[in-house]
Amino acid sequence: MKITLLLSLALPLILTACSEKRSEQAREETPACRHYRMMMTAPIPPDVHNRLKLACEASMAE
Repeated sequence: MKITLLLSLALPLILTACSEKRSEQAREETPACRHYRMMMTAPIPPDVHNRLKLACEASMAE
């Protein structure tokens, strides 16, 4: 009885966790924004960080 209850609760959780749910931002993200996002935590000078951010913003405006 407990196993049936456990399985009936676990199955929807597993299916929900495995379902693909992508935001629109992820689908429409430009290469410049992906690069900026990857470099956000990198130890780079502030001016380089700012240039990457501006390049991302410019690519989104196009």
